[in-house]
Amino acid sequence: MAIDKQLRLLKCVADETRFQILMTLEGGERCVCEIIEELGEEQSLISHHLRALRKCGLIRRRREGKKIMYRLADPSILGLLTNVEKLASKFC
Repeated sequence: MAIDKQLRLLKCVADETRFQILMTLEGGERCVCEIIEELGEEQSLISHHLRALRKCGLIRRRREGKKIMYRLADPSILGLLTNVEKLASKFC
């Protein structure tokens, strides 16, 4: 069962857009419009990936007036992303 959770986490971050969203949230909480602008993607695509990241438990959201703000659920996810970057430069 633990291996299923690990694989689900890895699959969730393996998508390029989701990886980029997580890296964008490294700088702190962002609204959807800021994420869209930074990544240069369509709103529907970003919303789809934000839903997937929420389902995996990697991000949280809150409403601020008309805006929905997103943040990393746990800053330790940045350690995973940093290690992936180091390993990729070492092995790829």
